[in-house]
Amino acid sequence: MAVIVLLLLAVSIYVYNRWPESPVLEMKAAGNTVALARDAGADKYAPDLFRETCKLYDSAMVYWKTENKRFFLNRDYQKTLSYARQTGETGMKAYEKARKKAGSVHHTTAETLAELEKIMEDFKQVYGSLPLPKKLRENFNQAAMIISEAKLAREKGDFHIAEAKLEKAEKMVMEAEKKARKMIDDYFVSLPQWTSMAEEAVNRSAAQHSTVVIVDKMARKCRIYKSGKQAAEFDAEFGPNWMTQKMRKGDQATPEGLYTIVQKKEKRRTIYYKALLINYPNNEDRIRYQRNIADGKVSARHDIGGSIEIHGHGGRGFDWTNGCVALSNKDMDVIFSMVSENTPVVIVGSVEPFEKYLKNAKKKQNGE
Repeated sequence: MAVIVLLLLAVSIYVYNRWPESPVLEMKAAGNTVALARDAGADKYAPDLFRETCKLYDSAMVYWKTENKRFFLNRDYQKTLSYARQTGETGMKAYEKARKKAGSVHHTTAETLAELEKIMEDFKQVYGSLPLPKKLRENFNQAAMIISEAKLAREKGDFHIAEAKLEKAEKMVMEAEKKARKMIDDYFVSLPQWTSMAEEAVNRSAAQHSTVVIVDKMARKCRIYKSGKQAAEFDAEFGPNWMTQKMRKGDQATPEGLYTIVQKKEKRRTIYYKALLINYPNNEDRIRYQRNIADGKVSARHDIGGSIEIHGHGGRGFDWTNGCVALSNKDMDVIFSMVSENTPVVIVGSVEPFEKYLKNAKKKQNGE
């Protein structure tokens, strides 16, 4: 009996010493590392390392389950332990990288957001009042919406979402600015001609002690010169498509060129309080019109147009006429008393380079 007891005791000791210990703690630690990396945003900021971590953890789980199905004395958890340790090491690398990246993205998205908001404000200041193409303005507005979404994402701590949205918005804003600037550059090709027309008119006014009206579309001003000196200045409104030369009737563009007042209208002779009819189309306009038809830019079915005036009912704060120059009724009283039939009218895109216009616009915005 004593022998049997001793034999059982020996077998028990042997089995106990051979019984493989299940790596429960090691697997729990590996799982905690995966969760830690995930919570740090490793799936977004360190995706390659995080995928590798998950792959190693899955392998550890597979080997652990496989060994647990075997007879307990034949179980071998070495591969399970190896994959669990690798999970921990790789997971901590993913965690550290994600933590650093998240901190960096928090900072960079703040900078990018501030820069884009400044660019958007400058864009609106520079191009807001210009007749930009509908598609361009829609893209700009969409970019503004995406920036708002990015700002909200940052506030929620979703920095990776904010980063992606800001990147998209930045491309859209830069493209809009590029197209708007090209539109300006193309328009200002005529600047030498405009300045020459205006300077010659002012010089002629000085030499002849006469009056001349100069309309500066970019500055949105109508100025009166007497004997070469500016005597008055009025805010002006134009056709919605004013930033181009008038080509035909109905294009809502305000013409550019040298004109003359051919008729002064008031009371029942005009629906616009008071009006100064100019001689559009003049000979140059007709020549241009015929050339545009020949080049296919204008259909022969479209008339050249006419009845362009400097008239009242302005002061609305936006461009609304069919190509005329609109002033407030109060300003029409002044200009009406200062000019007569045959008074020259010079309409130009601008009398200054666009950079000077920008500088003046910024001063005005800053209250200088």
